[in-house]
Amino acid sequence: MPATVITSISLAAALRKRLDREAKRLRRTRSFVVAEAIEEYLGRREREAFAEGRERTLREGLARSPAERLALSEGLWLELTQGRGPAAPWTAAFDTFDDYERWRRSGGARAR
Repeated sequence: MPATVITSISLAAALRKRLDREAKRLRRTRSFVVAEAIEEYLGRREREAFAEGRERTLREGLARSPAERLALSEGLWLELTQGRGPAAPWTAAFDTFDDYERWRRSGGARAR
């Protein structure tokens, strides 16, 4: 079971009443409802940040000349393969930019 940390927050009285009603409706604790809401909010923000980064990368890539795009893709391929020779084709996929960064920092090893 993951470690739990107590965090205090201040809520307007009306929001606290709505939270209590929702917790009662779900037959859950206030903490459960708040944690679920934070999880949903952060997940949405991460997806938005990833989409913004993807769109920015696409815009920047399309602004390059075909020769620059080719040079960039070759450089990225060298980074991805880390100088290894030809290998069996594989695909790297990431849910978030943070996932990609963790993967890249860990050496970019291919999952087996």
